[in-house]
Amino acid sequence: MSELDKAEEILAIYRFYKMDGKLYHINDDERLDELFDAVVMAINDCGILKPLLPLEEFVVPCRGILNQEKAWLQRFEHQDTRAFFLSDIYDFLKLFTGRTKLRVN
Repeated sequence: MSELDKAEEILAIYRFYKMDGKLYHINDDERLDELFDAVVMAINDCGILKPLLPLEEFVVPCRGILNQEKAWLQRFEHQDTRAFFLSDIYDFLKLFTGRTKLRVN
């Protein structure tokens, strides 16, 4: 599986939860929490894509959350912070997939 495939796989998680590009237009806190957990797991498990992701912005926080580090759990306890984080990941992956597809064609 390529880096592009892995990025598309994570973007598919957003589509599954019907939250692709709509993170701030939702009143369903439970769905946002589920999306957050799913994306954190996907980032931690993304293998070939991980070296291409912003380390301090995405990889380190996701690892901290997975490891139940108190500082990271506290940082992401609020819905707005989770939504902002998910939005950043979504935007990065959309740009990454668009840029990668241009290089391939």
